[in-house]
Amino acid sequence: MAEDEIKPNGTQFDGKEVYVKDVFTEIASYYDEMNEIMSLRMIQGWHRYMMKVAGDISGKDCIDVGTGTGEIAFLVAEHAGPGGHVTGLDLTPEMLKYAESKMPERHLPRPVEFVEGDALNLQYPDGSFDLVTSGYMLRNVNDIQKAISEMYRVLRPGGKAVVAEMATPDNRFIRYFFNIYMKHRVQKIGRKYDKGESIDGKMPAYDWLANSIKGFPHGEVMEEKFRKAGFTQVKAHKKNFGAVYIYEGMKEQRDPCRSDPSVF
Repeated sequence: MAEDEIKPNGTQFDGKEVYVKDVFTEIASYYDEMNEIMSLRMIQGWHRYMMKVAGDISGKDCIDVGTGTGEIAFLVAEHAGPGGHVTGLDLTPEMLKYAESKMPERHLPRPVEFVEGDALNLQYPDGSFDLVTSGYMLRNVNDIQKAISEMYRVLRPGGKAVVAEMATPDNRFIRYFFNIYMKHRVQKIGRKYDKGESIDGKMPAYDWLANSIKGFPHGEVMEEKFRKAGFTQVKAHKKNFGAVYIYEGMKEQRDPCRSDPSVF
């Protein structure tokens, strides 16, 4: 398979869930620093753009799925204000522990509630939230479609999902330099932290984080996954020449005339 061929469900292998959890347990304390490097110091701008796409969320119930060290959840909490409630959910206790440790310095209008959970089986009833956010999580799940469908399920009618994910740029010229940066810059710096040590008999942490981007579905392919889950008004916002995409989708309000069989 060609390196730049799209893999509709990303990179999958036996034991991925355990491996990914072990990877993020290992890198929790330096995850934020490496995110800055991987994003060319642009990650905070991407997160601010996510909030712009989310719109007015004052007083809303929100969940950040795959919250990691809580960076997006903290920003959502700032925008939701004292009347809002933000949940940060992640599979890895060590990431949540690190997120909790950072929260006091953020002086949030209301603390984020950090909880352990699985993006493929969210522990919340249908229609629990007004906003679902997620950043750079979909590459790490076993079933992208299931993760997106779970986001849709827990949204209330009229709610929105805003999801950021990295991708390999489509433009061949840009992709060439992107791949060089990932291989020779990101993975080299990653060695400072992961020491090149394999995890669970597989690749080192930052080899995985760089290589998981290759062939990852993006743009129209990912938009279709959001539509398949039920989302409407789906849009893919391409940033940094296609190195990252920010997806948005709405869960339509129910039409009372359609739900009431007595109305013709």
